[in-house]
Amino acid sequence: MVFDSEKWALSFYGIIDEHFAVDSELLKLHIHRKESIRKIQVERDLGNLDIYIPTNWEMETYQNQEKLRKVMSAEVKWQALNIFSRRTNLIANSIGLPNLKVSVCVIGHFMGKCYYMENHIKYNQWTICYPKKEYVDLLICHELAHFYQHNHSEQFWDKLEHIYLGLEDNMQCTRETFQQLSDERRTNKTVFLLRYWGRQSYLKDFFDKDFVKHKTPLITPIYKDTSEGKVEIAYSSNFEIRFWQG
Repeated sequence: MVFDSEKWALSFYGIIDEHFAVDSELLKLHIHRKESIRKIQVERDLGNLDIYIPTNWEMETYQNQEKLRKVMSAEVKWQALNIFSRRTNLIANSIGLPNLKVSVCVIGHFMGKCYYMENHIKYNQWTICYPKKEYVDLLICHELAHFYQHNHSEQFWDKLEHIYLGLEDNMQCTRETFQQLSDERRTNKTVFLLRYWGRQSYLKDFFDKDFVKHKTPLITPIYKDTSEGKVEIAYSSNFEIRFWQG
């Protein structure tokens, strides 16, 4: 099952334990309890990450959450750097942009940044948790399009569409399917949530404000009254971020 950010945020109040999992097309991440170990252990290969924690670990403590998230963040960064480096340069070479530098990190609310003067693209590492690999390709093409158009003008969006539809993997795509995919990626909440809890300051804030103690949901729905009853229009998080449905 693909990681359901909404269900996790509403049910697990920001705590990472063995119920947390990412099962996307690019990354399988699972946490297991294991006997006979006294500290976190990791098994990994490209696209697969298994993290083992001691059986008697108490997950609702700041110290253990901090340890687990530091390990998880480092391992996701390793996965993301390998995946993005390979895929970005493959696509870049196909459109005549060779020898790009690729780096990954937690970069706030940005999914990616293009430093076209330096031939450098930086990605938020958590974007490899997108449920579809097409979302990742779309992000890569978005940053590559900035080498041609440095803003988000109409010409930029045309260039992005041209690059994406020109990829060998997407020869069967149409403008309609491209637009549908863009809309899906824009409203997907998984990475919006993951990229924020990946920053340690938010984890500390969650404990300091007793959100964990009182099992406060990470996000809460915002409703609007309509003639057909209440309809969800957005999500509000404890990080003062809103996630609009569309």
